[in-house]
Amino acid sequence: MFTIDLTQDSDSEGQSRFTNPSFQTLAHRTLSSTSASVPLKRKSDVDSESISASSFRSASAVQTPVSLSNGTAHSQGLANDDYQDLFRSFKERPLKRFYSGPGPVSYPYAPSPVPEAPEIKVIIPSPSAQLRKEIDSAELITDAELTGLSEKYYPTDAHERRATKGAYPAARKTNRTVVPFSIGKPGPFLTETDRRPVLEVLTRSLKSKLASIAGPAVTVARADEQLLAENTSSFQFINEYKLRDGVSPITQEFSAGCNCRVICDPARCTCLTQEEDSNERIVPYRRAADDSRFMVLSPEFMTRTSMIYECNELCGCEEKCWNRVIKHGRTIRLEIFHTGARGFGLRSPDFLRAGQFIDLYLGEVITTEKASQREKIAAARNAPSYLFNLDFLVDNEESYVVDGANYGAATRFINHSCNPNCRMFAVSRTHGDEYLYDLAFFALREIQPGTELTFDYNPHMERVEKLDPDAVPCLCGEPNCRGQLWANERKKTTR
Repeated sequence: MFTIDLTQDSDSEGQSRFTNPSFQTLAHRTLSSTSASVPLKRKSDVDSESISASSFRSASAVQTPVSLSNGTAHSQGLANDDYQDLFRSFKERPLKRFYSGPGPVSYPYAPSPVPEAPEIKVIIPSPSAQLRKEIDSAELITDAELTGLSEKYYPTDAHERRATKGAYPAARKTNRTVVPFSIGKPGPFLTETDRRPVLEVLTRSLKSKLASIAGPAVTVARADEQLLAENTSSFQFINEYKLRDGVSPITQEFSAGCNCRVICDPARCTCLTQEEDSNERIVPYRRAADDSRFMVLSPEFMTRTSMIYECNELCGCEEKCWNRVIKHGRTIRLEIFHTGARGFGLRSPDFLRAGQFIDLYLGEVITTEKASQREKIAAARNAPSYLFNLDFLVDNEESYVVDGANYGAATRFINHSCNPNCRMFAVSRTHGDEYLYDLAFFALREIQPGTELTFDYNPHMERVEKLDPDAVPCLCGEPNCRGQLWANERKKTTR
């Protein structure tokens, strides 16, 4: 048996198809004698030996199966009369029972297969309701431009037009030569009234910076707060060196400490240096005459140019050892104030003993090459120099430089004097490192509260009769004033 499926051109959905390889394909509802595959499509339950009689009752059913025993089919389909004749011939044939149980048989009769010829089954579809609706609503389009290249129905510039809608508007062209120039009212930074909020913010920032300094309070004179806030808006107070690129301290393996217990013995402490041609050790500190709690520099040591060697973390002595003055930190209060023609200065509201430690000079530790670059920039701007060479032990191009211009301590504001009351000393706490050490200020004599603190920027400079017009003038006002300083150059550690 083979089937002629006249629904293979239908657009109904969900219809399954399969081919019978033992028969030929029926094209245009015509059956030829050559062997080919025939598609099979069913929607009713029909087996190889029976056909449901209910499918013959209406010629307009969705699928109308018709069996032909002669093995041929008309190429133009079956007429209505032929269809009725076939139906009557099927009813005259003996019936086979689908049901073998008791009771009358309610199933239709089916023709017996003819052994001489194969049975042919034709399925004729009717259009579905959806297909009828689409056919009724379809319109004939006679537009001659309806082609695959029609820009009306198939625009090729759709993406470009869509992008144009979301693009930025074109810049408006203005002829600047005809636009009148007018000066409006001054901005908020050009009037004293509008500058007050900005100054208040800078003043609060300055107070926060000063509060971050370790040790006793560092303040600013109340009348000079706003002026100092403006001048130090880009300055940051720090509590230790900032090591920059190219600067590296020695490792702990190359450092050492003494073997003293609890308190160092000045006669045997290995941290102290020895006198030349003698086993006697140089002791820098002694207890203050008026208060034994304070360690001050001895008068003999203040006349020297030696480096102070203090104990460190590798030593066997404890924190309360007398040879850890720098480690204990600043013990006095400091105040920054404006001096007038000499700019800002530094003073202390506390009494200072002779030889008492004041504070460290801090800043960025940079290489000599980087310092030269910064020095040229400062000279071009006619700005003050805050550079100090760390050249006490080595004086070559590999030595480091401390720059206190942008980072530093309150000692950055100590002014120069030809008759100073303070002096800078080199202090080493890592004895094996010749390139990195501390710069510490000590009082040379007793200093009363509120007295300005000063030191000599260039103690080896001699007085000259004719002043250099390119040199920085000295404004200390002391009787022995040299009248001038050198040009903006880095300062050297006193040796």
